[in-house]
Amino acid sequence: MSEDDTMHVVYVGYPGFPLGLAQVERQKLIAKGLISRGCQVTVLNRYGIHEKGEAADVLEQPSFEGIPFVYTSGSPYRENAFIKRNLFKIKGLVNEVRYLISSRKNNKLDAILVTTNTFYDVLFYCLVAKLCKVPAILDNVEYWTAHPIRKSIFKRLDNYLYDQYAFKVATKVICISSFLVDVVKRNDPLKPVIKIPAIVDFSKFGHAREATEPYFLFCGSAAYLETINFILDAYNQLEQTRYKLYLVTSGTDADEERVKASIEHSKYKDGIRFFSRLSYDQLLKLYTNSSALLIPLRDTKQDRARFPHKIGEYCAAKQVIISTGYGEINHYFTDKQNALIANTYSVPEYAEKMHEVIENPGLATVLGQRSYQTGQSHFSHEISGKKIIEFIAPSFAEAKYNYGELLCDT
Repeated sequence: MSEDDTMHVVYVGYPGFPLGLAQVERQKLIAKGLISRGCQVTVLNRYGIHEKGEAADVLEQPSFEGIPFVYTSGSPYRENAFIKRNLFKIKGLVNEVRYLISSRKNNKLDAILVTTNTFYDVLFYCLVAKLCKVPAILDNVEYWTAHPIRKSIFKRLDNYLYDQYAFKVATKVICISSFLVDVVKRNDPLKPVIKIPAIVDFSKFGHAREATEPYFLFCGSAAYLETINFILDAYNQLEQTRYKLYLVTSGTDADEERVKASIEHSKYKDGIRFFSRLSYDQLLKLYTNSSALLIPLRDTKQDRARFPHKIGEYCAAKQVIISTGYGEINHYFTDKQNALIANTYSVPEYAEKMHEVIENPGLATVLGQRSYQTGQSHFSHEISGKKIIEFIAPSFAEAKYNYGELLCDT
C-alpha cells in the first residue's frame, strides 16, 4: 500500500475505454465502484481502436466520469497503414510495461485488474504482476469454449487455454456467474474467487416516464440472430397488434441486415421497430418507457456462464423483465415475484409471459418496481466496489470502513 494509505489499481487488458459495449461498461462500473470507495484507478489501453476523429471530446481527455485512462501507444485511434498500426501496438506494449513498473517503483500500484478475452494476455499480465510483486486479479465474464461462433484453430486453442488455465495463473479471480465460480472451485479449490454479477450505475436512470405507445423491447447484439428470431416467433404468437416490438441492436452491417430480413418475414412486421447506433441517453429513454424488457436465455453453457450487462440496466429502468429460468436469472429472480420467468426456452411459454403483460399491466408495473429493488440490492456499482476492495485487499477495507458494515453489504 502507498504511503498515503490509498490503494492504487491499474486496469488492463481490454481496448477502447471509455467507449464500447458490455465489457467496457463493466470495466467502467468496476472502476467507478472502486473509486467511490477510496481507491485510485487508472485504465490502460495498449493501443487505439477508434476511427480517427471519433468522439475526440471524450477520447482525447485524461479521464472519463472521474476515471483516468491512458493510451500507452500514444493515440486512441487506429492507424490504417499496416506497418504503422503494428508499430503502434509494439510501442503500446513497451510503454504499458514501463507504466506498470514505474507505478510500482513510485508506490502507485497495489494490484493489476485484468479483463481480456485472450489467454495470452492473461499470461502476459500475470507475468508483469509477478515482476511488480503485486496481485493480478482476473475478471472472468465468459466461458469461451461454449461460444458456437466459427473460429480459427488458434482461437479455439486460446479459448480452451483461457477456460482451463487463466484462473490458475491469476492471483485471484472475479467471476460474473456461479457457473464460472464453480469452474474455478472445481479445478483450483484453493484459488480465491468471488462472484460479482452484472453492475449498473443507478444514478444514470433518472428519466421520467413519458406517454408512448406500449411496446416490448429487446436490446442486444445483432449477432445473436437465434435469440432475435426466438423473440420474433414469440411476438407472432400474441395474436394482437396493439403492443409493438422494439429491437435495439448493434453489430456489423451484415448482421443487422439479417435481423431486418427476419423482421420482414414477421406477420406483425408493421408493429416492429428496428433501432441501431443509439446514444446511451436514447437507449435509456427506450428502456424507461417500455412495457416490458426481453432477455430470453438458453439452456446452454454459454448462457449459464454469462450474465448479460443489460439485465442490470433493465432493473434500473423499473420495467418488468421477461426471461427464462436458466443460469444467473434463477439466483436473483422468481416468476411473478420480481420478474416474469418462463420455465423453459420455449416460444409458446415465452409468448405466454409476454401475453401476461398485455392482460395485466398492473402486475407488470409492480414487478418492474421489485426488479428495481433487486438491482439496487445486488447490482449497484457502489456495492460491487466494496466487495471487490475487501476481496483484493482486506487490510485496506478494514482501515477504510467498518468491517462489519462491509460484510453486511455482501
